This record gives sequence, C-alpha cells and structure tokens, in this order.
Amino acid sequence: MLVFVEAGIAGTGLSALAWADREGIDIGLVSVDPGRYADGPDGDLLGRLAARDRVYRSADTDADQPDPDLTEWVRAAGTPNGVVCIGDRHLPYAAALAERLGTPFHPVAAVATLRDKRAARQVYAELGIRSPRWTPVATADDALRLFAQAGPVVLKNVKGSGSMDVLLCRTADEVREHFGTLTDRHRYLGGDLMAEEFVTGPLYSMETVVSGGTCVCLGTTDRQLGPRPHFCELSYTFPVPLPGAAFDEMTAGVRAIARHLGITAGFLHSEFILTAEGPVLVEVNARIGGGLLALMMNDCLTVSCWELLCRTALGEPVAPPEHNGRYASAITVYPPVAGILAAQPDRAAVESAPFVSDVILNAAPGDPVRPPTDYRGSVCQVRTCADTPGMAYNAALAAARDIPIALAS
Repeated sequence: MLVFVEAGIAGTGLSALAWADREGIDIGLVSVDPGRYADGPDGDLLGRLAARDRVYRSADTDADQPDPDLTEWVRAAGTPNGVVCIGDRHLPYAAALAERLGTPFHPVAAVATLRDKRAARQVYAELGIRSPRWTPVATADDALRLFAQAGPVVLKNVKGSGSMDVLLCRTADEVREHFGTLTDRHRYLGGDLMAEEFVTGPLYSMETVVSGGTCVCLGTTDRQLGPRPHFCELSYTFPVPLPGAAFDEMTAGVRAIARHLGITAGFLHSEFILTAEGPVLVEVNARIGGGLLALMMNDCLTVSCWELLCRTALGEPVAPPEHNGRYASAITVYPPVAGILAAQPDRAAVESAPFVSDVILNAAPGDPVRPPTDYRGSVCQVRTCADTPGMAYNAALAAARDIPIALAS
C-alpha cells in the first residue's frame, strides 16, 4: 500500500492520492481527521477509500513515531509499500513509518536535522555552503549581541514553516519588542528561537527530486514577499531562469546536503537568497514545496509531480522531467484590514480572467481574515499558466487585483 500521511489542507487536497488511484496504485490515507479533506480538491475520493478500508485514523500524526498497529495495517494489504508526506509537520511520523516498512523516504535523522534550523546550519557550515550568520536565542540579549555585530537581524522559530514566527528587527528596540512578541505566543511545534543576520536580495527556491540517490533539479521558483517586519509569501512563479553560476552553486549545495544526510529518495525544497556574492542558503525542507507549487510544476513539466512523488516512494524508476515551455504563477489574496469574511469571491468570474487556470478559496463566510503576516488569514489563491514567466505573473496579479473582498461590518 502506498500510504499518504495526511494530505494538503488547501490547494492540493487529495489530488496526489487521486492521481495514484487513477494509476491503479493501492493507496491509503493516514489522518487524525480524515473528514477535513472532504470539501477540498478530489474530496470525493475519501468515501471510496473508506469503503475499501484504506483510511486509518491515527492518534497523532504530529508524533515522532507512528501508531503501534499502523505497520501491520499497511502490510496486511499485500501490495507494494511506500510512504508519502506532503506537509512539514508530519514528516517525523512519516519517516519513522517508512523506516519500519523498509521503504524509500528521507532518513529519520535527516528529517530531524533539516527541521531544526540550528542543526541544519551546522551542516551547511561543515559543507562550506554560504548561509547567514546566526545564534541561538534564549533571551533578547542573545539576539542583541548578533545585532551589534551584523546589524538588522531576523528572529525566527527554529522549527518554523510558512513564514510563521519570523520577524525582522531593524533596531535594538525592535529586537526587544519582537522577542517579547515571539515568546508570548505559542510557536509552531513549540520550537526554540534563533536570530540570523538579515540578508537582502531576491528569494528563490530550488525544487529537487531525489531518485535512486540522484538529485534532479526540476527548476527554480521566485518569491514576492509582503511588507516587513513579516516575511509572508504573496506570489511565486515557476520556473524562472537564474544566472548560470548561481544555479550551479545552488545545485551543488543541495546535492552535497543530500549526500551528507543520506537522502536517496524524495523531494527537497531549498530556499536561497541571491546576493552580489552569490546564493545564500536559508533552509532545506525535506518535502515538496507547499501551497500551489506542486500544481504549478504539474503545469510546466512533462512528468507530473505526483508521479515523481509516488513512483519514488515505491522505489520505482522515474523518467527525468523536462520543461514543457509553459510557466505558472500563483498569488495569494489577503484583505487590506483584518475582519470577518462576509462572502467568498465569485470563483467562476475570477477563473474567466485571461490565463487563470484555478482559484482556491481559502476562507468561508464567517472566517477571520487578515493582512499578510504568514500563510494564514488569506481569502483565496489564484493560479495562472502562460507562455512566459512575466505573462503568468502579470495575469495572476491582474486577476487578484480585481477580486472584491467583502468583510462583515
């Protein structure tokens, strides 16, 4: 059985499972709350899986170890085994399950290293990969010492994801203020804090699939970020060209990390800031890129990401994908002020705009929405596909700007 540990809450939903099901692969879903996917993309698959005893309700997919009887449930299917995990927070559970089943996945130790930005930075330094200066932070004074040496710093959760718990500090007063903000809240996965020097430059991610120990770069993605002090991603385009020297250095860095950590199968989503001195590695995520990026790559590659994800998890060979000549963009739409959504955008009207391929509604009437601080609080997402990167981005921007946002008075 090809086991999916949770799925996409929004955007992708059960679409990866639906691809595998159409291909005749025996699939199963492991989830704390399977019903949460019923209203998302391909949610109708949920009932068919339940009817075939292919839905397993887990006690806690955030745990470091899978449920005691899950391994036997998977093996009892009598079909080839594999493990897929799309979401960041469930990676330790999935890695431990794959280890028990003896199936391809990122090693447990590799997942633990990459999900702790402190441990990951130590690996980058050992391999000679350029990354920001940083320090662990237990008190505001720890961050202030780095501020005195490096200037503006970024305070962040060492286990952060989706721009959560990340704030820029331009002054010493902001260091103290933002340290108080981040220590007064419940941080994602209860992670500790760290501070790093603020590196300026455009942000790119490298999308990589590892198959049979070979790293294949699928392309690079740009990023447009929202207003500081936050680092919320507002839009992104795939694939985008980079200078050859920067691309080669980024590729070499990702390959070195994969070798060092024993990663032989699966996706890596690695983020770099491009500076005048060259690319600076911010983080490597042991998963496929989040949001709508997988669907965007499906728009632009000759081999679906879902095929790469599923075949790799089953230990099957995959054909190296090529760029098909198309480009995709996605823009996340936020309200100008915080409030309660009164009505959803007219999805059909947005989809009728030029080059729009999909609209994902992220909030329902009655839900709180807010300006961009992290990935939460958005109204919807618009995905486009066109013949050039600029055309795809401009089409998404035009469609997003025309979306009226109705808030309750």
